[in-house]
Amino acid sequence: MMISAKEYADRRRLLEHKIGALGFDAYLVSSRENIYYLTGASYVPEERPFFMIIIPEHPPKLIVPKLEYAHMQKTGIGEVVSYTEFPAPKGEGWSEILSICLKNKKPLGVEPNLSAENLGKLSQFSPRVVPMIDQLRQIKSPAEIEMIRQTAAYADQGMEKIMKASYKGATVLEIFSQARAIQTRVLKETTYDPMESSFLTATWPAPFSSQPHGIPKVDERMGNGPLVGLSYLRVNGYGAEVERTYFHTKPSTKEIKVYGHMLKARELAVSMVRPGVICGDIDQAVYTYLVSKGYEKNILHRTGHGIGLGNHEGPFIARGSEEVLEENMVISIEPGIYIPEIGGFRHSDTLLVTATGYEFLTHHPSEMDALTLTAVKPFRRLMGRVISHTLGLK
Repeated sequence: MMISAKEYADRRRLLEHKIGALGFDAYLVSSRENIYYLTGASYVPEERPFFMIIIPEHPPKLIVPKLEYAHMQKTGIGEVVSYTEFPAPKGEGWSEILSICLKNKKPLGVEPNLSAENLGKLSQFSPRVVPMIDQLRQIKSPAEIEMIRQTAAYADQGMEKIMKASYKGATVLEIFSQARAIQTRVLKETTYDPMESSFLTATWPAPFSSQPHGIPKVDERMGNGPLVGLSYLRVNGYGAEVERTYFHTKPSTKEIKVYGHMLKARELAVSMVRPGVICGDIDQAVYTYLVSKGYEKNILHRTGHGIGLGNHEGPFIARGSEEVLEENMVISIEPGIYIPEIGGFRHSDTLLVTATGYEFLTHHPSEMDALTLTAVKPFRRLMGRVISHTLGLK
């Protein structure tokens, strides 16, 4: 499954209509994901900026560094204009080339990711920040949904590999290494785009799992308490995620209780997913429930977020959000409880908002019995010792 040239053209036409409706002469696209969304062009910008100028009823223009000129011409979309990278001779830098291409187009719409320094270089065009493309991206096309569905299937495979590879005493590194097998499958089974794909399989051991965005050392080992495994993928441009809390020893009474409350919060959030629901109301309901159970100090993040070209994008399922769910949005649902002395409790799934409710795109089991893994796994232990010895881990 790939996005067709017609769909890219339709996206640009829809953006042109939006530009005119909001009273802009032109719109400047500057984020890598949004240029990709409009063109399908893969590139790595490094420190060199890329721009796309969209003017209603005119062919688009791509402003790129010279070393990317030939590569970006292959898109066959509009005109490609190159600039000399920083520090450029007078008249050859990106801001000067961009000014020539824009001529007297103002007011100019710009994206939120444009830095204050770069925004200042465009002051003559009366720039205004409007996240037009971010809004367009929230509603997925049938082709996008199928690509996310494909990524979600690979994410489930990644979680299965985590569960098969994990045992009491396994190192963090052993779980990280499972991503290679998923990447190999993607390479064999799809038209692989390495610049628009990323693969992460990981498990946070307890009690470190209470720090969801901390980074455990690769030689840390799985032991008692709640382990949080995640399969976090982007395949050929589109993301998906699945996360599970699991155990290698019989959970304690306290752990069973917290796990149960996490599941109830998750069920509550999922039950509210349907078109017309305000995103903030979902997170507020989850927050109110968890606070009622005594976890006010153990909530570190919102209930979920949008998924698409970005693994994290709008809409955000957060208490401050007034965004409304619509059919064909794709979101995560992942309420978490984090207790420093015990660990973290979080499941995450990728969901499609349907006409009447929702569809799970990730399907890994979520009940505690299925996620309590006490098998000895002698072959895995042997392989783990080989890996540890090879890399000099203790």
